[in-house]
Amino acid sequence: AFAAAFANTEPDAAREWYLDQDQAWSFWPTMPTLATIKVAIVDSGIDGSHPDLAGRVVAAKSFVGGSPYHDEQGHGTFVAGEIAANPSNGIGMAGLAFNARLIVAKVVAADGDVSVPAEVAGIRWAVAEGARVINLSLGGVRDPLNPSLDTYSPLERAAVEYAYSKGVVVVAAVGNGTQSPSTPWRYAAYPAALPHVIGVSAVRRDNSVPAYSNRDAVYVDVAAPGDDMFSTIPSNLVADDSGCTDPYSDC
Repeated sequence: AFAAAFANTEPDAAREWYLDQDQAWSFWPTMPTLATIKVAIVDSGIDGSHPDLAGRVVAAKSFVGGSPYHDEQGHGTFVAGEIAANPSNGIGMAGLAFNARLIVAKVVAADGDVSVPAEVAGIRWAVAEGARVINLSLGGVRDPLNPSLDTYSPLERAAVEYAYSKGVVVVAAVGNGTQSPSTPWRYAAYPAALPHVIGVSAVRRDNSVPAYSNRDAVYVDVAAPGDDMFSTIPSNLVADDSGCTDPYSDC
């Protein structure tokens, strides 16, 4: 692994193996002062009280009821930490993008269901709020050979195309086989399989591809660390993670 050009001095740095592997900080000899970039997380919300995310959120809205600052699933908070956990506050971990500020669109209901109308509204709202990047770590099954399984949505495609037309970079996970008809699954999920979306699959520490990460010769654009990851979790879920005593986890 390559070392970052400046050190990750946060207490949990040793658990962030992917930060060096991504070489996210390699360009700069020291942590620079850069203009902030607004990154939208269209997901399950965020723990608004998390100490490593304090001051990192510039806008938040729920499209499925409840508060965007309460994350029942934990996924949105986990993604938020990977992107924007404060890298210089002396607690916890560091996010990959030290100049990122978050726009949070909650589109995943408390029971884990993803609402496509909510996702579409969340994408359009994030664009209006000035997002330069939209992250969609969610998806629906794609199966071009079986229309009864395929979840293609023209509304979702139109929202992505709208974001792209405004100069926004749209990134989406290609999906997990555990949420597909079989593992591994040979098709990237939507919206990763839509035009103008950067589809991301997973690799392990040793650069092997985990069985659960969807394959797709056309729509997998890049692979990135996605196994044994460490990040922020909501304080309301700490008790659910055995052995976890603070709001961080590699579960």
